[in-house]
Amino acid sequence: MDDDEVGQVVAVERQLQRSLGAWVGVSAVGGAAAIAVGRSREDPLLRAFGLQTLLWAAVDTGVLAASARGGTAPAGRLRRLLLANTAADVGYVGVGAALAVRPDRVPQRLRARSGSGRRRTSDAALRGHGLAVVVQGLALLVIDSAAVARLRPSRS
Repeated sequence: MDDDEVGQVVAVERQLQRSLGAWVGVSAVGGAAAIAVGRSREDPLLRAFGLQTLLWAAVDTGVLAASARGGTAPAGRLRRLLLANTAADVGYVGVGAALAVRPDRVPQRLRARSGSGRRRTSDAALRGHGLAVVVQGLALLVIDSAAVARLRPSRS
């Protein structure tokens, strides 16, 4: 990699880390708030939305930690990784939308048991999980596709 390419990759990686870090903060605060409101209103959709959002914040925190330890990737490799991520982001949106729209399609055997072991995850809770996955997928799609757009095509 020449110096221009290294500088470009470093700038894109830093912007990705800032954007993802900000999104982690929004997800953590928003998820905790949704859980609190969902509990006070006894709303399984909001509780599930909040839980799913907090889980994504935890995963994204792990991604941030891993990216902070890694070295600078060649621009081509970073571009391929980001394109793969954008494809995954589209998949998240699709799966989340399907779950939000048709939670009744989730087989009973796949629904998690609650604390007592007698109740299974309700359609409302599954809808909340699906909506949270859509929101996360859309946010990550914006973050990843913006980073791809900032990378100039390699000269090879």
